[in-house]
Amino acid sequence: QLVKCPITVDWTNVQEADEAKSCINPVRAILEKADEFVDLNALFDVQVIDIERSVGGDNSPVHMTLLKKKASSDAAITKNNDSKAPLILYMHGGGFTVRGGRGALAAQIFGYLHQIGETDNDVNDSANSFMDDAVIAMVDYRLAPEHQYPSATEDCLLALNHLVNDMNLGRGGIHVSGISAGATLAMEVTLKSMDMNIDSFYVDEPKIPLPSKDGTWSLDSGSFRRYSYSRMPPVDWLEWSLKAYTGMETNHEVESTLPYGMITTDVDITGGSIDAANWKRSFDESNATQLPRLFLVTANGDPLKDGGVYFKHIYEEVIKQVEAETPNSTERQPQIKYVETTSGHTGHYIFELPIFEDTMKEWYAEMKRAHSRKLN
Repeated sequence: QLVKCPITVDWTNVQEADEAKSCINPVRAILEKADEFVDLNALFDVQVIDIERSVGGDNSPVHMTLLKKKASSDAAITKNNDSKAPLILYMHGGGFTVRGGRGALAAQIFGYLHQIGETDNDVNDSANSFMDDAVIAMVDYRLAPEHQYPSATEDCLLALNHLVNDMNLGRGGIHVSGISAGATLAMEVTLKSMDMNIDSFYVDEPKIPLPSKDGTWSLDSGSFRRYSYSRMPPVDWLEWSLKAYTGMETNHEVESTLPYGMITTDVDITGGSIDAANWKRSFDESNATQLPRLFLVTANGDPLKDGGVYFKHIYEEVIKQVEAETPNSTERQPQIKYVETTSGHTGHYIFELPIFEDTMKEWYAEMKRAHSRKLN
C-alpha cells in the first residue's frame, strides 16, 4: 500500500497534504494498533514526556516514552533525578516512514534484560540490581515523507541530550539501540554523541545504503539482489522509503526499467557513520577513553544484510586505528559482538529466541561493566 503513496508533497497545500495522509495514515494506524497488543503499562512503570524544540521551524515536540521496572524505587523520573542506573535510548524501525515494532520489541528487549538481572547473583547480593532503576527511552521521531533526513536524527539527538543533560539520566551508563531504520539512527546518534561517553550501541539489522564511486548511495548489494524474493521486508518498499526519507521524486518510466537496488540518492542517510575517518575524528575530539562497544546483528534472508556487514568492517577499522595510536595502553578497545541469524529480518525475536537471549546476556554483561566503570 505505501509504495502507491506520493512522496514529494506540498505539505502546506491542504488538499495535497490530505490526499497523501489518506494514503499513508491507514498503514501507520494498522501498525500502531498491532503494537497495542503489548500493554506497556502492565509490564513497566511508564512515563510520557514531550521535549520542546528550541530551533527549527517545526513547533511540534519530540514525543518520548520512558520505561522503568514495575514497582521500581521511584516510578516518577524528574529533572532532579539522582539515579546511578543505566539509560537505554531506543529507536524503532519502520523504514523511517512508519513505527514498526515500537513498543513490542522494546518491551521484549527491556523485559529480558530485567529477567537476567533478577538471576544475577553478583548484583542481587546488594540492595538492588543495577538494572532496577534503568530507563529505556523510546523516541517517536518524525517520519517521512512529511519529514526528510535529517529530521529523525535531529529528534533522537535532542532526546538523548535532554535525557542526559536536563534529566541527569545515564550516570550508570549510556547505551544506544535501534532496529532496522532505528539501527541506522543508532549508528549516527552514537557517532555524533561521542562526547557523552556512550558505552555501547546495539545495531540490529540496519538499513544502510552503500556508497558508489560517483558519490551517490543505493541499496544495491549482493544480499539485496539475493534476497529480493523474501519480501521481509519487501524490497520495493525499502526503495520507496529511501526515496521518501531523502525527498526523491518517483519516476515510474525510468524505475520500471531498473533492477532492484539501483535507485540512487545524493543523501547519505547514515550521516557519515559508514566512514571510518568520521568515527576516528569524533573519538579524538571527545574525552572518551574507549570506543563504544558495538553489538551488531545481521540476518541471512534479509536484503539489508550486506549493509550491516559493511558497517562491521568500518568499525573494525576504527578500532584498529585507535589501538594503533595507543599501543602501550592497558585499556584495550572493546571488540565487536557480531551475531548472524538465519530467520530473516527481525525473525530472531520470534524464531531464534536462544540467539536473542544470548545476545541480551552479553549486552547485559557490558552494561554491568559500564555501570561499575562509571561509578568507580
